[in-house]
Amino acid sequence: MINTTIVFLFFNIFAIDSILNCPELAPAHYGLCFLRLDNDSIIYSLNAEKVLTPASNVKLITTAASLYYLTPDFCFKTRLALRGSLKEERLLGDILLIGGGDPLFSLNDLERFVRRVKNLGIKEITGNIIVVDNYFTSERLPMGWSWHYLDARYAPEISALSLNQNCVKVRIKGTMPEEYAEVKMIPETDYVQLINRMRTSNDSDSIIIYRKPEANIIYVDGKIKKGSARDIDVAVKDPSFFTGVVFRERLLGEGINFTGRVVREELIISEDPSIVLLDSLISTSLKEMIKEINTESRNLYAEILLKTLGVERYKKGSFNEGIKALKDFLWVCGADTSRIFLTDGSGLSRYNLIAPYDLVMVLKFMYHNPLFLIFYNSLATPGKGTLGSRFNGLKDTLRAKTGTINTVSALSGYLRVDGIDYAFSMIFNNFTCSTKRISKIQDEIIQAFCKYMHLKK
Repeated sequence: MINTTIVFLFFNIFAIDSILNCPELAPAHYGLCFLRLDNDSIIYSLNAEKVLTPASNVKLITTAASLYYLTPDFCFKTRLALRGSLKEERLLGDILLIGGGDPLFSLNDLERFVRRVKNLGIKEITGNIIVVDNYFTSERLPMGWSWHYLDARYAPEISALSLNQNCVKVRIKGTMPEEYAEVKMIPETDYVQLINRMRTSNDSDSIIIYRKPEANIIYVDGKIKKGSARDIDVAVKDPSFFTGVVFRERLLGEGINFTGRVVREELIISEDPSIVLLDSLISTSLKEMIKEINTESRNLYAEILLKTLGVERYKKGSFNEGIKALKDFLWVCGADTSRIFLTDGSGLSRYNLIAPYDLVMVLKFMYHNPLFLIFYNSLATPGKGTLGSRFNGLKDTLRAKTGTINTVSALSGYLRVDGIDYAFSMIFNNFTCSTKRISKIQDEIIQAFCKYMHLKK
């Protein structure tokens, strides 16, 4: 733990204590820490060194560590290659899709690869489509993710070769009462089977949509109101194969004859002279990507960064090696890593444990780092992202990251009062009231802190 001047002002900030002394928090566990950044004095602290589950506040650590170790201009690369020879209009060999971790590789990007193959004049491929995803290890889910998350768009499997954020869009439209609803999938693909049991109703929607964990079969059930339409993203199983199959289908759609299979191979491209690179797509930079992570709380992006930290720091793209990199960074920040337990990079795992004080140490380290403005500008501001309906009136003074899973709510970030900057972290666990009520308590605490610091001046 760093040597920090501690100034506890319990006798002056009665308003915060009063807010916390409410019936809803009686069964809950919580910790708070407010630090003045220009002189390292702790202004308010309550249970600040108690380890708690932080939910998506873990993304603060993942994004800060990524900026620190990978640099703001770091980009991902997805490559298209062939292995074999071209004879007239035939490829005597294979087409390779080589993943480099890009979580933003899109259907439009895949179309570019299709056009690249077509522009070579290829009308027949005799071999296979090879998906290469060994930039990361084969584990696709971190420890601690609940099984019922696994078809949700916010919890897709992690792969070095991703497409469409590893989801398909299920488009549902009401028809006539008691008739089956109109249901289709984007992209249309045989990789996923769609089973429609949904009926159209005269009244309200009651949509049930799910994919069983072991198969790419999506069930659409319940009711949708006549004239209503909904788009729902559903995560697929094995994203690399999903990418390969959709690519195969698009090649066939362009009239390229192909009778081979989609297969996975572990290759070191530079060691195979028979592989010819056809195209490369470079992702947006890390400094742009972390805006999405911290403002919109993108779990896929955060987990991709975690595994990338493992590759770049420890030469192995596993969750465990990524966690080692996060622990390294936390130690640099002055956090006590012996009392921190992490299993993912997004905070969706319920196994994560960290103290509010240690999150404040991350915020403090970044504040004094040349990377600060990039990090600061990645955080949500009132009226945007996960703070879309919160903290009216603090638009120019608050930047923060929310964190929410069942019975967990966290808020950590930066606050400016009368030209003085503060870092803060609040984590609430094991509450039985609504998350909305906890958010209101957090909002009241921020307002009380601002009022107190303003009057104190």
